[in-house]
Amino acid sequence: MFIFNHPSLKAINPATLHHYKKHALVMAILLLICGVCCLLYPLISGMYLSYLTGIMFMICGFYSLYSLVVFSKEQWKSRLIPALFAVAWLLLGFTFVVNPLLGMNSLSMIFCCLFIIGGLSRVVSGFQMRGHAGYGWNIAIGIFDLLIAALWLGMNPEQSWLFTTAFIGLEMIFSAFGFLSLRRKLTPVSRQKLHVKHA
Repeated sequence: MFIFNHPSLKAINPATLHHYKKHALVMAILLLICGVCCLLYPLISGMYLSYLTGIMFMICGFYSLYSLVVFSKEQWKSRLIPALFAVAWLLLGFTFVVNPLLGMNSLSMIFCCLFIIGGLSRVVSGFQMRGHAGYGWNIAIGIFDLLIAALWLGMNPEQSWLFTTAFIGLEMIFSAFGFLSLRRKLTPVSRQKLHVKHA
């Protein structure tokens, strides 16, 4: 993720800006391709997403075990919780890889919980901001998040699989356009820097 403001853009040299522009374009293309694939082939994409998530969980588990070996001189009480987390990461990752349907359903539940938490926090903050500009939109978006979560919870496993994959695909496509927008904003600054340098 690239986070820039105007003062930081002015402080970056043209070579670094060109580097960021190139990486932003590559990320945009990859995200756009993956997002379109999620929308066109939701079943296969969902399976690969479950595999990828499981592999990431297992990497976290193995890294936790490696950390336990490196810090083996610590007392066993201080290593107990990391060991439990390592086992949990490995079991969770193995489940995602062996049973993709269960893995995608688990992701769906995580997304539902995030939407519920986000929706409630938006509604509460909207009422707390009552009388200020934008409080109505905050409440409306929070209610919309809760409706999405309710719709998600009411789906069967197959529908949840498709909906989760489509949601991730749309998120990737929006992120791709975000990277393209970032690249476009970097272009004028880069040209201005180069023009001043040649002058």
